[in-house]
Amino acid sequence: MTRAYQCANVPGPHLGKVGTSASVASAIKRAERPVLIVGSELTNLNWALDLAKKQDIPVVATAHVAGMMREKGVDPDRVLGAIEITNLLKSPEWGGIRGEGQHDLAIFVDVLYYMEAQMLSTLKHFAPHIKTISLTKGHQPNADQSLPNLSEKKMIEFLAGVVEGLAEA
Repeated sequence: MTRAYQCANVPGPHLGKVGTSASVASAIKRAERPVLIVGSELTNLNWALDLAKKQDIPVVATAHVAGMMREKGVDPDRVLGAIEITNLLKSPEWGGIRGEGQHDLAIFVDVLYYMEAQMLSTLKHFAPHIKTISLTKGHQPNADQSLPNLSEKKMIEFLAGVVEGLAEA
């Protein structure tokens, strides 16, 4: 069992699993309508944009991320605040980022840890229709799957493993 990255993050009795590269890739493959939520840390922005492009996943840019994405030649599908996207994901009736229906998987990348912890807690308690994956540095026990606590080098290897898993048939 991995502990929360920040010791004050006490999630209650329901704990998410520590994901592996293979389990994360499998969950992304199974999802019918995933969404990628990119936060302001920008540590793995290039990886996230490549994932979205290769898997045709809609991207939500939070905070100032949209400007950074546009500098890289990528327009996000939507620009929303972290609270706004969390509230939209809670609603089973919401039509989704591209109007194709509510998302069944939310993938979080580079969101501030303490903000993501609250977003994931909200979705865990009020959105049973959606699965969550945290690919932000530090274990998030409120996510259905989360990274273990990894060094930067190990995190890059983990994310590369996700891409390899997605490439397998």
